[in-house]
Amino acid sequence: MEGKFIAFETKAFYKLIEEVTRRVANQVKPKKEQKYKEWLTSQEAKELLGIKSSGKLKQLLKDKRISASQHGRTIIYCHKSILEFIEESKI
Repeated sequence: MEGKFIAFETKAFYKLIEEVTRRVANQVKPKKEQKYKEWLTSQEAKELLGIKSSGKLKQLLKDKRISASQHGRTIIYCHKSILEFIEESKI
């Protein structure tokens, strides 16, 4: 199998790199500017925390490490409190 390559003039190569960088920068916003949902489902909360167990999520709520709101049987978790918990848990 032959090796395949694409040749660019130096100026064209740098123009391509600048364009790719600009496109990526437009798609990725700095964390402070990113908007997030104020309330999360239990599945979203577990994904954010990196856990699979609903019991662990309920234990964090019981220990008041994270906060939530309940209406009927539906519990929604406060995104901000989960982010604060993750920040406090850094080692």
